[in-house]
Amino acid sequence: MNKDVFDVCLVGTGAAGGVMAQELTAAGFRVVALQRGPYLRPKDFGSDDELEAVRLFSPDQTETWRPDAHTPAEPGRYNYVAHCVGGTMTIWGAWNWRLRPDEFRVLSTEGPVTGANLADWPIDYDELEPYYERAEWDYGVSGDAFANPFAAPRRRGFPNPPVPDRTASRRFAQAARRVGYHPFPTPMAINSRPYGNRPGSLYGGACSGYGCPINAKATALSVAIPRAEATGRLDLRPGTLATEIVLDRSGQARGVRYLDQASMEAREVYARHVMLAANAIGTPHLLLMSMSGPYPDGLSNHSGLVGRNLMFHALVQASYVIDEPAHGFAGLETHRAIDDLHPSDASRGFIRGGVVIEANFPHKQPLSYALVSREGYGDSRPTWGPELKAYLRKFPRVAGIAALLEDLPMATNRIDLDPDVTDAYGLPAPRITHQQHPNDLAMAKWFEGKLLEIADAADAQERWIPLTVTADQPMKGGSHLMGTCRMGDDPERSVVDRWCRSHDVPNLWIVDGSVFPTSAGYNPTLTILATAYRVADYFVAEARKGSL
Repeated sequence: MNKDVFDVCLVGTGAAGGVMAQELTAAGFRVVALQRGPYLRPKDFGSDDELEAVRLFSPDQTETWRPDAHTPAEPGRYNYVAHCVGGTMTIWGAWNWRLRPDEFRVLSTEGPVTGANLADWPIDYDELEPYYERAEWDYGVSGDAFANPFAAPRRRGFPNPPVPDRTASRRFAQAARRVGYHPFPTPMAINSRPYGNRPGSLYGGACSGYGCPINAKATALSVAIPRAEATGRLDLRPGTLATEIVLDRSGQARGVRYLDQASMEAREVYARHVMLAANAIGTPHLLLMSMSGPYPDGLSNHSGLVGRNLMFHALVQASYVIDEPAHGFAGLETHRAIDDLHPSDASRGFIRGGVVIEANFPHKQPLSYALVSREGYGDSRPTWGPELKAYLRKFPRVAGIAALLEDLPMATNRIDLDPDVTDAYGLPAPRITHQQHPNDLAMAKWFEGKLLEIADAADAQERWIPLTVTADQPMKGGSHLMGTCRMGDDPERSVVDRWCRSHDVPNLWIVDGSVFPTSAGYNPTLTILATAYRVADYFVAEARKGSL
């Protein structure tokens, strides 16, 4: 039987998948890309509708969660992902950070920590630096690249100037300086001016959780996918749910079986290489479903680490009321940041740290302010009547601060297949086992105090912690999904090598955030992009030498 065999089958078209599609098709490879969910265009995105964020989430997303292996799992939807062409990057907030050099060497820097499964990355900052630069310029980052005194060294600035301040960000910057910190413009992959055949932002206030209706926000959907399609070498298949990676008789991946979501027909696509970019939930889920005689515990799982070391970033927040309109509902998710508290300092009672930003969530819109922000408001927590009305009248003057904090990998935090719960297609649901390490909880509590200090320095009339992370309120999911297919040089202690190539199956590659050995204290997307550019360069070079 004649079979159409592609050079690469790509599963997932988000940050990493978009880069791989762009780079490999440009190099002359034929790529087929499978993407769960529809192919949406800018016309499908609302500009500022609070229900828009809900519409992008797939109704067939089923997961279960438990804090430990001894507790029954609860079905639900726990992870903040979008199933559409372009993936979750379509609705990202677009904060753009390079990791610091020490964040690639956490085990060497800190030493072993009881209960954690720390590891050094097999690559360092210097190796990734040129790919950070490429990603920043491809995706049009706006900001001042040299304004953060605690940032990693760099050779080149950003392609676009910072976005304008708003009242809330000016007050934050003034307050930060009062307490001795060094505020700077948050680097954002959102155009502050026309760039890359995309317009400048209209600063509508709804970025995270929303697709951009004018493509001012840089995403795989607005940058990488159009470039790949223009080559004529991308076969993009939306509405396809990958269900199994199939091996040939030699033990190599021959292709991917998938379900056509429109017809509910099972199909198979053939390729010389398979690349997974389905995020740190979807990628291990697919590998664990790909059981066979040689791999009874899931494909590429000789180490037993597929699904292990799941990490979510802890996000702590403070809200405060100022004496003038804050304009928090306008602009971007964040305009200003400080990094003074990022460097690790064990004298605080914990290791590691994170970045602090001026933020417009959870009060960028009236509904989120009313339904989320009030959760930690004083002792009364108004829910009805005059008290709620008084609380809502504060909305125009509310500003926010948030800290994004590194969490430590734990081998017990994992993804596996739920033995009892299936999704809408009859597939075993991914089961999340996750709880915070004591270091994470101590860090979150300490940072909450620092956020309130900044609010006080901003002359806050009131301030409160809207949401908190405690042992009694564990994180059940997140938007930053990392760690479940660890990268490393030792096949016994990692799933892929330094080039994101499976130790077990040489023509299987994993290029998403699941390869992160540690989470760092920054949003992961720029590092996912940079890693994908690096792997793409290696793949192309080795293919041209005939070494793949």
